[in-house]
Amino acid sequence: MPTPRERWSRSASPGRTSWWVRSIPGWHAAFALFVLIAAAVLLLGAEPRPWTAAGALAVVVVAYVALGSRGARHRDRRARAYLAVMVAGFAVVFASAPSLDFLLFIAFPQTWFLTDSRREGALWTVAVALAGLAGMTLGHGPDVATVDIAVSMLVSVGFTCALGFWISQVVAQSEERAALIEALEDTRAELVAAHHEAGVTAERTRLAADIHDTLAQGFTGIVLLAQTAAASAQDAPTRRQLELIEEAARAGLAEARTLVAAMTPVGLEGATTLGEALRRVAGRVSRESGVEVTVVTDGAEELPRAQQVVLLRAAQEALGNVRKHAGARSAQVVLATADGTASLEVVDDGVGISASDVAEPQGYGLAGMRRRVEEAGGVFEVAGSPGGGTRLRIAVPAPAVARGEAEA
Repeated sequence: MPTPRERWSRSASPGRTSWWVRSIPGWHAAFALFVLIAAAVLLLGAEPRPWTAAGALAVVVVAYVALGSRGARHRDRRARAYLAVMVAGFAVVFASAPSLDFLLFIAFPQTWFLTDSRREGALWTVAVALAGLAGMTLGHGPDVATVDIAVSMLVSVGFTCALGFWISQVVAQSEERAALIEALEDTRAELVAAHHEAGVTAERTRLAADIHDTLAQGFTGIVLLAQTAAASAQDAPTRRQLELIEEAARAGLAEARTLVAAMTPVGLEGATTLGEALRRVAGRVSRESGVEVTVVTDGAEELPRAQQVVLLRAAQEALGNVRKHAGARSAQVVLATADGTASLEVVDDGVGISASDVAEPQGYGLAGMRRRVEEAGGVFEVAGSPGGGTRLRIAVPAPAVARGEAEA
């Protein structure tokens, strides 16, 4: 996932995709309006060569439709080709109908709208001015004051370039602000998610402590009382009833310990690697249940904190199921990373799992594990058969990070 700074850097460059693109329909409408006004002037006015001007204007319109309108989004060679046709076409239009010089009001802005850089916009502006100067000088004939036209064009070039520079700067700053605001909103969302996760973890830790201090201690006391009473019982039926009480209390104690193990912090604190944290969990399960649990790390590398939490929580839940339901003698946990993906497999030799339990889990454990993995963009798989053991595998995207970042 890209960081907010990377998102800002990628989107902060001035826009081919935001303001310019949104303004394209307005440019189309403005161009069409100027063309209609020019057509009306040719029909109603008394220009020296109206049909020549109309033909040249038609060529510019066709070039705009075929090249300019399509090149406006990408500023590619089609846009440059249209600008070349526009410069030549308007020179002919002004030479044939000098009164159409108002078309410069649409020609000058287009040189900036269809180009990428200020330098290129300025060069095309100069080209349009020279074309207008040549066309109007020819159109007005020998009586025209060429100097006056040249001065007018020079003023137009200066004003257009100044306006183009200013608008480009404003648009660039606006898009940088928009990109920065988007990055800040993404960062705020990430902080909200982090605070929520911290709150959930704190609540789970509190509940685990309460269960440990109340239910677990209570069941332990019942076990001790049942053992003491059974040792002093005189008749077999009484001892049998006390043994059943002890057995039920031990089952409750095991469930309480399972809840505590699942709800306490994942054990990454104090562990130098994810593999070490997995070995701690495996060792605790082995001591409490007698199931021999081994951990294998194959090419494990430093992972982002979020991925470490997902993998360790999945291992805790899976080993908790092995302890409670599998009736297994041994289990193996395999952690591997390759090609930007971290995978965790938990395999046991227990009673297995039915296809219906895989498709529609009855408890919360598998469903919660699946949801956590899918929220991290990963894949969750459970396979097994009655009497053939169970194999659980998850895989999550895991870009490698430096150790300091992984432990932060």
